[in-house]
Amino acid sequence: MIVIGGKGYELMLDHKDGWNPEAFRGRYSEVLERYDYIIGDWGYSQLRLKGFYRDNHPKVNRDTAISGMVDYINEYCNFGCAHFVLRKLKEQPVEGYKDILTKDPQESLPPDDLGTELPVTDDVAKEEQIKSGTLKPASSSQKDGGSKDRPVREHQKKHRAKEAHGKKNPSRENQNRPPQAQPLDQQQ
Repeated sequence: MIVIGGKGYELMLDHKDGWNPEAFRGRYSEVLERYDYIIGDWGYSQLRLKGFYRDNHPKVNRDTAISGMVDYINEYCNFGCAHFVLRKLKEQPVEGYKDILTKDPQESLPPDDLGTELPVTDDVAKEEQIKSGTLKPASSSQKDGGSKDRPVREHQKKHRAKEAHGKKNPSRENQNRPPQAQPLDQQQ
């Protein structure tokens, strides 16, 4: 039995070790609570979750019925991908099972990180912490008010390039361009 959000689930199918509780916790949304089945499939190292109803559910349609699960796997998932199927149980979860959506206090703390950064507003205190090694100096992007040291993902690079592509720089707009001739009907 797997406990998710206080409800019990059974792992019905685990194809190619598709079940990963940590990845599930990161992708799970409360919207999935309404479904009787949750299917998770892996594509490009990313987990995708989809909910399905039992076949006799009042809200069921052809795309959300569990009988269409094989069609969903064949049509919308990568060929041969790892996937899993969870079925919601009607009975309440038995004591002793841990809800996978709740984190342990030990999990939320970084392991053996003695140099944790504390927010300090006094510049003198910051300098002392930097010298003692308990505070790391801020990078130039943080000083400028930019983003923190986060890696830029591939899709973000493409998105930023598209945004910048359509914009014109007014200072360079007319630089090194000859004047354009006016149409004959506008000349006087």
